[in-house]
Amino acid sequence: MTRASRAALLAVLGVTVACLLAVSAVLGLPGARPAGAAEVVTTGTTGTSGPTGTATPDPTTAPDPTAPTSEPTTEPTTEPTIEPTIEPTGEPTSGPVEVTDAVLRWGLSNESNNAAHEPGSFNFFSAGAVLPGLGALLRQDQWRASAGDVTVEKWNGSAWRTTAWNGWRTTSDGTPITNPGAGTFSNHQVVVRGGEGTVDRATGTARITWEGTFTVLYYSGRSFFHVTDPRLDVAADGTGTLTGSVSGYASSRDDPTQRVEVPAREVVLADLPSVDLDDPAGFTATPAYRGVRVTGTGQRTDVPDAGSFPQSFVTMMEELGTGPFWYSSGAATDPFKVALPLTVAYDASTPAPVPPPAPAPSDVPTVPENIALAPPARGTSGRDGTAAPVRAAPRVAAPAVLGVPVAEAAAAAPPLPAGQDLVAVSASSRPAASAAGGEALWWLGGGLLLGAAALVAVPRDRLPLRRSGGAPTAPPGAAPLV
Repeated sequence: MTRASRAALLAVLGVTVACLLAVSAVLGLPGARPAGAAEVVTTGTTGTSGPTGTATPDPTTAPDPTAPTSEPTTEPTTEPTIEPTIEPTGEPTSGPVEVTDAVLRWGLSNESNNAAHEPGSFNFFSAGAVLPGLGALLRQDQWRASAGDVTVEKWNGSAWRTTAWNGWRTTSDGTPITNPGAGTFSNHQVVVRGGEGTVDRATGTARITWEGTFTVLYYSGRSFFHVTDPRLDVAADGTGTLTGSVSGYASSRDDPTQRVEVPAREVVLADLPSVDLDDPAGFTATPAYRGVRVTGTGQRTDVPDAGSFPQSFVTMMEELGTGPFWYSSGAATDPFKVALPLTVAYDASTPAPVPPPAPAPSDVPTVPENIALAPPARGTSGRDGTAAPVRAAPRVAAPAVLGVPVAEAAAAAPPLPAGQDLVAVSASSRPAASAAGGEALWWLGGGLLLGAAALVAVPRDRLPLRRSGGAPTAPPGAAPLV
Protein backbone atom coordinates (compact mmCIF):
# COMPACT_ATOMS: atom_id res chain seq x y z
CA MET A 1 0.00 0.00 0.00
CA THR A 2 1.30 3.34 -0.91
CA ARG A 3 1.93 6.08 1.60
CA ALA A 4 -1.01 8.06 0.30
CA SER A 5 -3.36 5.12 0.83
CA ARG A 6 -2.22 4.63 4.47
CA ALA A 7 -2.72 8.32 5.18
CA ALA A 8 -6.23 8.23 3.82
CA LEU A 9 -7.08 5.10 5.95
CA LEU A 10 -5.83 6.70 9.16
CA ALA A 11 -7.86 9.80 8.46
CA VAL A 12 -11.02 7.75 8.01
CA LEU A 13 -10.36 5.84 11.27
CA GLY A 14 -9.76 9.08 13.17
CA VAL A 15 -13.04 10.57 11.90
CA THR A 16 -14.88 7.36 12.84
CA VAL A 17 -13.51 7.37 16.43
CA ALA A 18 -14.37 11.05 16.82
CA CYS A 19 -17.93 10.40 15.71
CA LEU A 20 -18.31 7.48 18.17
CA LEU A 21 -17.08 9.63 21.07
CA ALA A 22 -19.48 12.41 20.15
CA VAL A 23 -22.43 10.01 19.97
CA SER A 24 -21.51 8.49 23.36
CA ALA A 25 -21.37 11.92 25.02
CA VAL A 26 -24.75 12.89 23.63
CA LEU A 27 -26.51 9.59 24.60
CA GLY A 28 -24.83 9.33 28.10
CA LEU A 29 -23.45 5.89 27.52
CA PRO A 30 -21.43 4.48 30.52
CA GLY A 31 -17.78 5.19 30.51
CA ALA A 32 -18.19 8.21 28.31
CA ARG A 33 -18.06 11.76 29.64
CA PRO A 34 -16.84 14.92 28.14
CA ALA A 35 -13.32 15.89 28.82
CA GLY A 36 -13.01 18.13 31.90
CA ALA A 37 -16.45 17.12 33.37
CA ALA A 38 -16.50 16.75 37.19
CA GLU A 39 -17.08 13.30 38.67
CA VAL A 40 -20.41 12.85 40.45
CA VAL A 41 -20.08 11.11 43.86
CA THR A 42 -23.12 10.00 45.91
CA THR A 43 -22.68 9.17 49.59
CA GLY A 44 -25.32 7.79 51.96
CA THR A 45 -28.26 8.18 49.55
CA THR A 46 -29.69 6.10 46.84
CA GLY A 47 -31.76 7.10 43.88
CA THR A 48 -31.66 8.06 40.26
CA SER A 49 -30.41 11.23 38.78
CA GLY A 50 -32.83 13.49 37.11
CA PRO A 51 -32.58 15.07 33.77
CA THR A 52 -30.44 17.86 35.14
CA GLY A 53 -28.00 15.51 36.85
CA THR A 54 -29.30 16.09 40.42
CA ALA A 55 -30.14 13.13 42.71
CA THR A 56 -33.83 12.27 43.36
CA PRO A 57 -34.47 11.19 47.00
CA ASP A 58 -35.66 7.67 47.65
CA PRO A 59 -39.23 7.62 49.05
CA THR A 60 -38.22 5.01 51.66
CA THR A 61 -35.54 7.20 53.23
CA ALA A 62 -36.37 8.40 56.90
CA PRO A 63 -37.29 12.12 57.20
CA ASP A 64 -34.79 14.57 58.51
CA PRO A 65 -35.43 14.92 62.31
CA THR A 66 -34.39 18.55 62.38
CA ALA A 67 -37.05 19.90 60.10
CA PRO A 68 -40.80 19.31 60.55
CA THR A 69 -40.77 17.46 63.89
CA SER A 70 -39.30 20.24 66.07
CA GLU A 71 -42.28 22.62 66.05
CA PRO A 72 -45.08 20.14 66.90
CA THR A 73 -43.01 18.68 69.72
CA THR A 74 -42.34 21.98 71.53
CA GLU A 75 -45.47 24.10 71.10
CA PRO A 76 -48.26 21.62 72.02
CA THR A 77 -46.38 20.53 75.16
CA THR A 78 -45.82 24.02 76.61
CA GLU A 79 -49.02 25.99 75.94
CA PRO A 80 -51.71 23.54 77.17
CA THR A 81 -49.79 22.95 80.42
CA ILE A 82 -49.58 26.61 81.50
CA GLU A 83 -52.98 28.00 80.49
CA PRO A 84 -55.31 25.51 82.28
CA THR A 85 -53.33 25.86 85.54
CA ILE A 86 -53.45 29.66 85.80
CA GLU A 87 -56.87 30.64 84.44
CA PRO A 88 -59.19 28.37 86.52
CA THR A 89 -57.43 29.36 89.76
CA GLY A 90 -58.14 33.05 89.32
CA GLU A 91 -61.75 32.82 88.15
CA PRO A 92 -63.50 31.91 91.47
CA THR A 93 -62.26 35.06 93.21
CA SER A 94 -63.84 37.33 90.63
CA GLY A 95 -67.46 36.44 91.44
CA PRO A 96 -69.77 34.65 93.88
CA VAL A 97 -68.59 31.25 95.05
CA GLU A 98 -71.15 28.65 96.03
CA VAL A 99 -70.62 26.89 99.36
CA THR A 100 -72.36 23.65 100.27
CA ASP A 101 -70.74 22.51 103.55
CA ALA A 102 -69.98 25.62 105.59
CA VAL A 103 -69.31 25.27 109.33
CA LEU A 104 -70.41 27.68 112.10
CA ARG A 105 -68.68 27.57 115.52
CA TRP A 106 -69.71 29.64 118.55
CA GLY A 107 -69.56 29.37 122.34
CA LEU A 108 -71.91 32.39 122.87
CA SER A 109 -70.31 33.58 126.15
CA ASN A 110 -68.20 32.38 129.04
CA GLU A 111 -71.25 32.65 131.29
CA SER A 112 -72.86 29.97 129.10
CA ASN A 113 -69.89 27.74 130.01
CA ASN A 114 -69.86 28.52 133.73
CA ALA A 115 -71.11 27.03 136.97
CA ALA A 116 -74.57 28.34 137.85
CA HIS A 117 -75.35 30.18 141.09
CA GLU A 118 -77.53 27.35 142.33
CA PRO A 119 -75.05 24.88 143.90
CA GLY A 120 -74.61 21.77 141.80
CA SER A 121 -76.04 23.23 138.60
CA PHE A 122 -74.28 24.50 135.47
CA ASN A 123 -74.79 26.46 132.25
CA PHE A 124 -74.12 24.46 129.08
CA PHE A 125 -75.32 23.39 125.59
CA SER A 126 -77.06 20.40 124.07
CA ALA A 127 -77.53 19.43 120.45
CA GLY A 128 -81.13 19.24 119.33
CA ALA A 129 -84.25 20.60 121.04
CA VAL A 130 -84.09 19.00 124.50
CA LEU A 131 -86.98 19.45 126.96
CA PRO A 132 -86.31 19.11 130.69
CA GLY A 133 -89.24 18.45 132.99
CA LEU A 134 -91.10 21.10 134.95
CA GLY A 135 -88.46 22.93 136.99
CA ALA A 136 -86.22 19.86 136.83
CA LEU A 137 -82.56 19.40 135.98
CA LEU A 138 -81.78 17.90 132.59
CA ARG A 139 -81.16 14.16 132.75
CA GLN A 140 -78.36 12.38 130.97
CA ASP A 141 -80.78 10.44 128.76
CA GLN A 142 -82.30 13.75 127.58
CA TRP A 143 -79.00 15.40 126.65
CA ARG A 144 -77.40 15.09 123.18
CA ALA A 145 -73.80 15.64 122.08
CA SER A 146 -74.85 15.45 118.40
CA ALA A 147 -78.13 15.79 116.52
CA GLY A 148 -78.18 16.04 112.74
CA ASP A 149 -75.63 18.63 111.65
CA VAL A 150 -75.23 20.02 115.18
CA THR A 151 -72.45 18.93 117.55
CA VAL A 152 -71.24 20.25 120.92
CA GLU A 153 -67.44 20.30 121.15
CA LYS A 154 -65.05 20.99 124.05
CA TRP A 155 -61.51 22.39 123.94
CA ASN A 156 -59.27 19.70 125.47
CA GLY A 157 -56.17 21.88 125.66
CA SER A 158 -54.94 21.21 122.12
CA ALA A 159 -57.98 20.63 119.88
CA TRP A 160 -61.78 20.80 119.74
CA ARG A 161 -63.41 17.42 120.32
CA THR A 162 -67.01 16.19 120.72
CA THR A 163 -67.87 16.54 124.39
CA ALA A 164 -69.29 14.00 126.80
CA TRP A 165 -72.01 14.15 129.44
CA ASN A 166 -70.91 16.29 132.40
CA GLY A 167 -68.08 17.81 130.38
CA TRP A 168 -69.30 21.21 131.59
CA ARG A 169 -68.33 20.37 135.18
CA THR A 170 -64.60 20.75 134.44
CA THR A 171 -62.19 23.07 132.69
CA SER A 172 -60.15 22.01 129.66
CA ASP A 173 -57.49 20.48 131.91
CA GLY A 174 -60.01 18.56 134.02
CA THR A 175 -60.16 20.91 137.02
CA PRO A 176 -63.64 20.91 138.63
CA ILE A 177 -65.64 24.13 138.30
CA THR A 178 -67.28 24.95 141.62
CA ASN A 179 -67.36 28.74 141.97
CA PRO A 180 -69.31 30.74 139.36
CA GLY A 181 -67.21 33.80 140.14
CA ALA A 182 -63.79 32.14 139.84
CA GLY A 183 -63.39 32.82 136.11
CA THR A 184 -62.93 29.15 135.13
CA PHE A 185 -65.07 27.78 132.32
CA SER A 186 -65.84 24.50 130.57
CA ASN A 187 -64.92 25.91 127.10
CA HIS A 188 -67.59 24.43 124.82
CA GLN A 189 -68.77 25.46 121.36
CA VAL A 190 -71.88 24.73 119.34
CA VAL A 191 -70.80 23.49 115.88
CA VAL A 192 -73.30 23.52 112.99
CA ARG A 193 -72.23 21.96 109.67
CA GLY A 194 -73.80 21.71 106.21
CA GLY A 195 -74.23 25.46 105.59
CA GLU A 196 -75.23 26.46 102.06
CA GLY A 197 -75.05 29.80 100.27
CA THR A 198 -72.69 32.11 98.39
CA VAL A 199 -69.59 34.12 99.23
CA ASP A 200 -68.53 36.99 96.95
CA ARG A 201 -65.09 38.18 97.97
CA ALA A 202 -65.02 40.76 95.18
CA THR A 203 -68.00 42.65 96.60
CA GLY A 204 -67.44 41.61 100.22
CA THR A 205 -70.91 40.07 100.58
CA ALA A 206 -72.09 36.65 101.72
CA ARG A 207 -75.18 34.71 102.76
CA ILE A 208 -75.01 31.25 104.35
CA THR A 209 -77.85 29.32 105.99
CA TRP A 210 -77.69 26.27 108.26
CA GLU A 211 -80.32 23.73 109.26
CA GLY A 212 -80.35 22.41 112.82
CA THR A 213 -81.27 23.17 116.41
CA PHE A 214 -79.30 23.51 119.63
CA THR A 215 -80.40 24.21 123.20
CA VAL A 216 -78.84 26.66 125.66
CA LEU A 217 -79.41 25.53 129.25
CA TYR A 218 -78.93 27.58 132.43
CA TYR A 219 -79.14 26.13 135.94
CA SER A 220 -78.74 22.67 134.36
CA GLY A 221 -82.06 23.02 132.56
CA ARG A 222 -84.28 24.90 134.96
CA SER A 223 -84.11 27.64 132.35
CA PHE A 224 -83.41 27.08 128.66
CA PHE A 225 -84.19 28.12 125.08
CA HIS A 226 -83.81 26.67 121.58
CA VAL A 227 -82.01 28.19 118.57
CA THR A 228 -82.99 26.85 115.13
CA ASP A 229 -81.63 27.38 111.59
CA PRO A 230 -79.04 30.17 112.03
CA ARG A 231 -78.27 32.41 109.04
CA LEU A 232 -75.27 34.63 108.27
CA ASP A 233 -75.56 37.80 106.18
CA VAL A 234 -72.56 39.98 105.31
CA ALA A 235 -73.10 43.39 103.67
CA ALA A 236 -70.78 45.20 101.27
CA ASP A 237 -69.65 47.55 104.06
CA GLY A 238 -68.15 44.62 105.96
CA THR A 239 -70.83 44.37 108.66
CA GLY A 240 -72.64 41.13 109.32
CA THR A 241 -75.50 39.63 111.32
CA LEU A 242 -76.18 36.15 112.61
CA THR A 243 -79.88 35.50 113.01
CA GLY A 244 -81.88 32.49 114.13
CA SER A 245 -85.28 31.30 115.28
CA VAL A 246 -85.52 31.30 119.10
CA SER A 247 -88.23 29.62 121.18
CA GLY A 248 -88.75 28.55 124.78
CA TYR A 249 -91.04 28.71 127.80
CA ALA A 250 -91.74 31.68 130.07
CA SER A 251 -92.54 31.35 133.75
CA SER A 252 -94.29 33.42 136.35
CA ARG A 253 -92.15 35.00 139.04
CA ASP A 254 -95.05 34.70 141.52
CA ASP A 255 -95.99 31.12 140.59
CA PRO A 256 -93.06 29.01 139.31
CA THR A 257 -95.43 26.13 138.53
CA GLN A 258 -96.96 28.07 135.65
CA ARG A 259 -95.35 27.69 132.21
CA VAL A 260 -96.30 29.57 129.07
CA GLU A 261 -94.85 28.61 125.71
CA VAL A 262 -93.28 31.51 123.81
CA PRO A 263 -93.72 30.99 120.04
CA ALA A 264 -90.57 30.90 117.95
CA ARG A 265 -89.51 34.10 116.25
CA GLU A 266 -86.42 35.24 114.39
CA VAL A 267 -84.00 37.38 116.37
CA VAL A 268 -80.50 38.72 115.87
CA LEU A 269 -78.11 36.46 117.74
CA ALA A 270 -74.99 38.51 117.00
CA ASP A 271 -74.09 41.79 115.31
CA LEU A 272 -70.68 41.59 113.59
CA PRO A 273 -69.06 45.03 113.16
CA SER A 274 -66.23 43.78 110.93
CA VAL A 275 -66.18 40.70 108.69
CA ASP A 276 -63.18 40.04 106.41
CA LEU A 277 -63.91 37.66 103.51
CA ASP A 278 -60.42 37.78 101.95
CA ASP A 279 -59.33 34.43 103.37
CA PRO A 280 -60.68 31.70 101.04
CA ALA A 281 -60.99 29.30 104.01
CA GLY A 282 -63.28 31.46 106.18
CA PHE A 283 -63.15 34.05 108.96
CA THR A 284 -63.37 34.66 112.70
CA ALA A 285 -65.31 37.73 113.90
CA THR A 286 -66.10 39.13 117.34
CA PRO A 287 -69.75 40.13 117.91
CA ALA A 288 -70.56 43.57 119.28
CA TYR A 289 -71.16 43.69 123.05
CA ARG A 290 -69.22 46.33 124.97
CA GLY A 291 -70.91 49.69 124.62
CA VAL A 292 -74.15 48.25 123.22
CA ARG A 293 -77.23 49.64 124.99
CA VAL A 294 -80.66 48.04 125.10
CA THR A 295 -84.04 49.24 126.31
CA GLY A 296 -86.74 47.60 128.39
CA THR A 297 -84.21 46.00 130.76
CA GLY A 298 -82.36 46.71 133.98
CA GLN A 299 -79.06 47.20 132.14
CA ARG A 300 -76.25 48.98 133.99
CA THR A 301 -74.12 51.19 131.76
CA ASP A 302 -71.93 52.64 134.51
CA VAL A 303 -70.00 49.45 135.28
CA PRO A 304 -66.93 47.79 133.73
CA ASP A 305 -67.70 45.62 130.69
CA ALA A 306 -71.02 47.45 130.24
CA GLY A 307 -72.76 46.16 127.14
CA SER A 308 -75.32 43.76 125.75
CA PHE A 309 -76.27 41.20 123.16
CA PRO A 310 -78.55 42.54 120.36
CA GLN A 311 -81.85 44.17 121.32
CA SER A 312 -84.19 41.61 119.71
CA PHE A 313 -82.33 38.74 121.38
CA VAL A 314 -82.39 40.39 124.82
CA THR A 315 -86.11 41.19 124.47
CA MET A 316 -86.77 37.50 123.84
CA MET A 317 -84.62 36.50 126.81
CA GLU A 318 -86.55 38.90 129.06
CA GLU A 319 -89.75 37.07 128.12
CA LEU A 320 -88.11 33.73 128.89
CA GLY A 321 -86.81 34.95 132.24
CA THR A 322 -83.05 34.92 131.56
CA GLY A 323 -82.55 38.49 130.30
CA PRO A 324 -79.91 39.69 132.80
CA PHE A 325 -77.52 36.93 131.71
CA TRP A 326 -77.13 38.68 128.35
CA TYR A 327 -76.35 42.26 129.40
CA SER A 328 -74.44 44.07 132.13
CA SER A 329 -76.53 44.05 135.28
CA GLY A 330 -73.94 45.11 137.84
CA ALA A 331 -73.16 41.54 138.93
CA ALA A 332 -69.66 40.31 139.67
CA THR A 333 -70.02 37.93 136.71
CA ASP A 334 -70.63 40.75 134.19
CA PRO A 335 -67.24 40.18 132.50
CA PHE A 336 -68.32 36.61 131.67
CA LYS A 337 -71.38 37.79 129.71
CA VAL A 338 -69.32 39.38 126.93
CA ALA A 339 -69.99 37.70 123.55
CA LEU A 340 -67.25 35.31 122.38
CA PRO A 341 -65.79 35.30 118.82
CA LEU A 342 -67.47 33.06 116.25
CA THR A 343 -65.84 31.26 113.32
CA VAL A 344 -67.23 30.40 109.88
CA ALA A 345 -65.46 27.97 107.53
CA TYR A 346 -66.68 27.81 103.94
CA ASP A 347 -65.83 24.12 103.52
CA ALA A 348 -65.70 21.45 106.23
CA SER A 349 -62.84 19.71 104.41
CA THR A 350 -60.71 22.88 104.67
CA PRO A 351 -61.57 24.33 108.07
CA ALA A 352 -60.75 27.90 108.96
CA PRO A 353 -58.38 28.40 111.92
CA VAL A 354 -60.35 28.35 115.18
CA PRO A 355 -58.78 30.33 118.03
CA PRO A 356 -58.47 28.55 121.39
CA PRO A 357 -60.42 29.91 124.36
CA ALA A 358 -59.05 33.16 125.74
CA PRO A 359 -57.64 33.10 129.27
CA ALA A 360 -59.96 34.20 132.05
CA PRO A 361 -59.70 37.79 133.33
CA SER A 362 -57.29 38.12 136.23
CA ASP A 363 -59.21 40.83 138.12
CA VAL A 364 -62.51 38.97 138.58
CA PRO A 365 -63.77 38.78 142.18
CA THR A 366 -63.97 35.27 143.56
CA VAL A 367 -67.10 35.85 145.69
CA PRO A 368 -70.17 34.74 143.70
CA GLU A 369 -72.69 37.48 143.16
CA ASN A 370 -75.57 37.60 140.74
CA ILE A 371 -78.53 39.88 140.55
CA ALA A 372 -79.67 38.33 137.29
CA LEU A 373 -81.08 35.01 138.37
CA ALA A 374 -80.05 35.05 142.02
CA PRO A 375 -80.97 31.87 143.88
CA PRO A 376 -83.68 32.51 146.50
CA ALA A 377 -82.73 32.90 150.15
CA ARG A 378 -83.87 30.68 153.01
CA GLY A 379 -86.89 31.94 154.94
CA THR A 380 -85.31 31.45 158.39
CA SER A 381 -85.25 33.82 161.33
CA GLY A 382 -82.32 36.11 161.95
CA ARG A 383 -80.06 36.12 164.99
CA ASP A 384 -82.26 38.69 166.70
CA GLY A 385 -85.41 36.65 166.16
CA THR A 386 -86.73 38.83 163.32
CA ALA A 387 -87.57 37.42 159.94
CA ALA A 388 -84.61 37.36 157.55
CA PRO A 389 -85.12 39.00 154.11
CA VAL A 390 -86.04 36.60 151.34
CA ARG A 391 -85.08 37.28 147.76
CA ALA A 392 -87.54 36.56 145.00
CA ALA A 393 -87.36 33.14 143.42
CA PRO A 394 -85.54 33.07 140.08
CA ARG A 395 -87.55 33.30 136.91
CA VAL A 396 -86.91 30.07 135.13
CA ALA A 397 -87.99 28.80 131.76
CA ALA A 398 -88.80 25.13 131.82
CA PRO A 399 -91.78 23.48 130.11
CA ALA A 400 -94.41 21.31 131.66
CA VAL A 401 -93.95 17.59 131.21
CA LEU A 402 -94.85 16.76 127.62
CA GLY A 403 -98.45 15.67 127.25
CA VAL A 404 -99.34 16.42 130.90
CA PRO A 405 -101.52 19.38 131.97
CA VAL A 406 -99.83 22.06 134.00
CA ALA A 407 -101.65 21.16 137.23
CA GLU A 408 -100.68 17.47 136.97
CA ALA A 409 -97.14 18.36 135.95
CA ALA A 410 -96.79 20.49 139.05
CA ALA A 411 -97.68 17.51 141.17
CA ALA A 412 -95.37 15.20 139.23
CA ALA A 413 -92.31 17.44 139.54
CA PRO A 414 -91.85 19.69 142.57
CA PRO A 415 -91.21 23.39 141.90
CA LEU A 416 -88.00 25.16 142.70
CA PRO A 417 -87.21 25.37 146.40
CA ALA A 418 -88.64 28.45 148.01
CA GLY A 419 -85.50 29.25 149.92
CA GLN A 420 -81.85 28.80 149.04
CA ASP A 421 -78.79 30.87 149.77
CA LEU A 422 -75.04 30.66 149.34
CA VAL A 423 -74.22 31.53 152.99
CA ALA A 424 -73.74 28.93 155.74
CA VAL A 425 -76.50 28.65 158.35
CA SER A 426 -75.19 29.37 161.89
CA ALA A 427 -76.18 27.34 164.96
CA SER A 428 -78.03 30.33 166.47
CA SER A 429 -80.46 30.35 163.57
CA ARG A 430 -81.74 26.81 164.21
CA PRO A 431 -85.50 26.36 164.65
CA ALA A 432 -86.95 26.98 168.18
CA ALA A 433 -88.22 23.40 168.46
CA SER A 434 -84.71 22.05 168.06
CA ALA A 435 -83.42 24.43 170.74
CA ALA A 436 -86.15 23.41 173.21
CA GLY A 437 -85.40 19.74 172.68
CA GLY A 438 -81.73 20.32 173.44
CA GLU A 439 -82.58 22.19 176.66
CA ALA A 440 -84.79 19.32 177.90
CA LEU A 441 -81.95 16.87 177.38
CA TRP A 442 -79.69 19.06 179.51
CA TRP A 443 -82.23 19.08 182.41
CA LEU A 444 -82.72 15.30 182.24
CA GLY A 445 -78.98 14.66 182.30
CA GLY A 446 -78.54 17.01 185.27
CA GLY A 447 -81.29 15.25 187.25
CA LEU A 448 -79.68 11.85 186.70
CA LEU A 449 -76.36 13.14 187.93
CA LEU A 450 -77.94 14.57 191.12
CA GLY A 451 -79.66 11.26 191.86
CA ALA A 452 -76.41 9.36 191.50
CA ALA A 453 -74.70 11.78 193.92
CA ALA A 454 -77.45 11.25 196.52
CA LEU A 455 -77.01 7.49 196.40
CA VAL A 456 -73.31 7.78 196.95
CA ALA A 457 -73.84 10.10 199.97
CA VAL A 458 -76.08 7.60 201.86
CA PRO A 459 -74.06 5.40 204.40
CA ARG A 460 -73.80 1.76 203.45
CA ASP A 461 -75.24 0.71 206.86
CA ARG A 462 -78.48 2.48 205.90
CA LEU A 463 -78.91 0.55 202.66
CA PRO A 464 -81.07 -2.60 202.64
CA LEU A 465 -79.12 -5.75 201.79
CA ARG A 466 -80.04 -9.24 200.68
CA ARG A 467 -78.62 -12.62 201.77
CA SER A 468 -77.03 -14.84 199.24
CA GLY A 469 -80.21 -16.80 199.15
CA GLY A 470 -82.19 -13.77 198.18
CA ALA A 471 -83.91 -13.02 201.56
CA PRO A 472 -83.57 -9.45 202.76
CA THR A 473 -81.23 -8.79 205.71
CA ALA A 474 -80.33 -5.81 207.86
CA PRO A 475 -77.05 -4.54 209.22
CA PRO A 476 -76.05 -5.50 212.82
CA GLY A 477 -78.00 -3.59 215.49
CA ALA A 478 -80.72 -2.61 213.11
CA ALA A 479 -84.39 -3.54 213.42
CA PRO A 480 -85.46 -6.61 211.49
CA LEU A 481 -86.83 -6.02 208.03
CA VAL A 482 -90.52 -6.71 207.59
